[in-house]
Amino acid sequence: MINAAIPLLILLCILSPISLAGTLDDLEDNATKPVKKSSESSQSNSRWQSSKEEPNSLNSALAEVAVRVTFKLIEISGELLLAAGMNSQERYEREAPVSSEEEKLSLFRKEGDPLLPTFGFSAHWLNANSNIKARYNRVEVGYGLFGVSYTQNTLNENGDKLTLTNTLLHYRMSAGNHFSWDLAYGKGKMNGNQTHDGDVFSMPLRARFNRNLYLEYVPTWSSYNGGEMSEHQYSINWHQRYTGLSIGYKKWSAGITTVSGIFTGFNISF
Repeated sequence: MINAAIPLLILLCILSPISLAGTLDDLEDNATKPVKKSSESSQSNSRWQSSKEEPNSLNSALAEVAVRVTFKLIEISGELLLAAGMNSQERYEREAPVSSEEEKLSLFRKEGDPLLPTFGFSAHWLNANSNIKARYNRVEVGYGLFGVSYTQNTLNENGDKLTLTNTLLHYRMSAGNHFSWDLAYGKGKMNGNQTHDGDVFSMPLRARFNRNLYLEYVPTWSSYNGGEMSEHQYSINWHQRYTGLSIGYKKWSAGITTVSGIFTGFNISF
């Protein structure tokens, strides 16, 4: 009987690594695997070198124009970003107007506005593919055009956990009173089979359609050990005074591995 059990034990030892490797393991592996650069860059460099060997006055003139246009666009973009940031600051300096006509013309911020929170907290629960469940917590503190956020995503696949945390500094911009757009950069940490530190960039966008309803889209890109991972979150949010409810869709992608699903949750804003 012992002899009969030996082949079974050997088979289990062989198959155990395969059964233990899940979607979260693949997501972590692909997100921390250095991205291989294609040979296109070297080919373009060689083409550039060959073109330099044959100087052309027309090409030089076009290059000069392109450089000037590029710098002008950067200048204009910088001015627009600065103006949008000052809009956020100005919104904090004015209370809600009394008349509807004044409301249409002036920048202001009502207390508890989730598009430009002084303090905000969100909690979501997500059901994803591969029997993965996730919990999301986010805290944001800010005033005017600057803010700081801390986000934690905890993914669980049958006991196998992957935790993603981001700490970001926000430059908060406003276009009127009903649209906000942040540029956020900071550090991230991935804690799974191993612990990885990385850089994170995010651009939260929020658009309000009536007094209580707004849409939110939060794209986030992370880099760990030369690897890449993207995160996209879409939600419809109902907000009344200081509290609200959310329903949306979220997706993480790294290499060929994707984790996505529907989430529901609540938010608090002051």
